Amino acid sequence: MNPDTPERSTAGWRLAGRWPQLAPPVLGVVALMLFLVLGRPPTDAYGWRTLFELGHVPLFGVTALLMLRIVRVLRAGSPPESANFLIALLATAVLSLVAEAAQLLQPTRHANIGDAVYNLTGAVCFIAIAAALRPELWRGLGRDGRVAARLVLVGACLALALTTLPLAGVAWSYGMRTAAHPVVADLTQRWQRPFLSIGRSELAQVRPPRGWTDIDSSLVARVTFLDAPWPGFTVREPYPNWSGYDALRFQVWSELDAPVEIVLRVDDTHRARAHRDRFNGSFIVTPGLNDFTVPLRTIARGPRDRELDLADISQFIVFSRRPEEPFELYFSPIWLE
Repeated sequence: MNPDTPERSTAGWRLAGRWPQLAPPVLGVVALMLFLVLGRPPTDAYGWRTLFELGHVPLFGVTALLMLRIVRVLRAGSPPESANFLIALLATAVLSLVAEAAQLLQPTRHANIGDAVYNLTGAVCFIAIAAALRPELWRGLGRDGRVAARLVLVGACLALALTTLPLAGVAWSYGMRTAAHPVVADLTQRWQRPFLSIGRSELAQVRPPRGWTDIDSSLVARVTFLDAPWPGFTVREPYPNWSGYDALRFQVWSELDAPVEIVLRVDDTHRARAHRDRFNGSFIVTPGLNDFTVPLRTIARGPRDRELDLADISQFIVFSRRPEEPFELYFSPIWLE
């Protein structure tokens, strides 16, 4: 008979006896990890994406506190108490790495260093706050212990506050987007960047070309359409309500020797992403200044089987089909009138 069997049996009975205490925090950790792996923002909007990214901080902060509870139950009051906090923090850090790696197994997800930083920030700050609120952990420092605990508490709270700064950036971008209306896109402005995607193209902010004298802006967008399929730019989440206006306008300057074709695509939030369920318009850009005016009633009639919802525009795309060689065009802001 194995001499270790009685001890292992006793350890097993002890663990089974602690299960009522272990079950709630263990199930809580499992639930949070399932939400992390399976949860999705309700939409692909910039604000929701940012909110879900920042959600890693409280999610792993709560996970760290649950892990602390698990460690305390397993160690059953074994000294020192500070070891419980350290073990819980290390366990949460390992769980964070495992959770990020698990997302590699999902075709629509990917591991993200930024998310891992948010995970660790949440775990460290929540553990630090929990430690700062336990005076017995700081008694070994004598009179300085109370000061140290307060500094840790303030530092952790300040770090948590700093993680919310991206929300201020989100509010600023949406606010500037609203203030710019009826301009629905200005590729030279900083507020536009979170809503802008450049695909197989290059974007630069430059002074208007010589000869383009009737433009009010000091800068225009120079877009280089590369020799690749569908080069261009996408403006996501423009100011959504285009109703009450008559037309969409934009100017394009060309220094090319020959005309080129560009395409404007407009989608609403009800889009099925099929070619026939959106507006698609072709425009021939000739050398010099091109002033394009697109009636909104024409855009509304773009889908084959319905009308586009002009009160709920979700994105528009300007692209070239398949250029044989790269070419450059200069774009003004795009506005409604």
